Amino acid sequence: MRFFEEHEGTLLFSGDNGIPLIRYHIADEGGLIPHDRMLAFLAEHGFHPGDDGPDLPFAYVFGRGHFTVSYYGANVYPENTAIGLEQPEVNTLVTGKFALEVTEDAERDRHLTVTVEPAPGLRGADETAQAIGRSILTQLRRLNSEFADYVPPAKQPPVVHLRETGDPDHFPPGAKHSYTKA
Repeated sequence: MRFFEEHEGTLLFSGDNGIPLIRYHIADEGGLIPHDRMLAFLAEHGFHPGDDGPDLPFAYVFGRGHFTVSYYGANVYPENTAIGLEQPEVNTLVTGKFALEVTEDAERDRHLTVTVEPAPGLRGADETAQAIGRSILTQLRRLNSEFADYVPPAKQPPVVHLRETGDPDHFPPGAKHSYTKA
């Protein structure tokens, strides 16, 4: 059993697990809608689901807005990028650490930029960055319909920068990793 609460536009949950969690902040934007209010809303729109379910609130989730970057109106999630790095053709080339950001060049063109930490001992090369970029792009198109539909095809391929393993500016050892840059 889980108990959900809404707090300042995000969800908290409590659960009786191996280690009980009390008011755990899961960092997902969302909230709760009371059962009767949801049924009234659905009825206003011609949908009548029946009355045989429990009288529980409905939870809605928008995802982790603080952990996304917005690119051409599409939210780009670290989870989708991570799957690109987990693919067999590139997973031995990387540690799995990366940072997403939207950058501008001298002409003020915007680019989805992914800074990636290569596997220990691997030197960054153009071919490696290109393979990583292709894998990330394939997964973004497959998993993120906003990205596939909103971002112009010519602007979809990410710019991939490789930094050395443990780079103090991007991947400092022992520090909590952040998957997005402001």
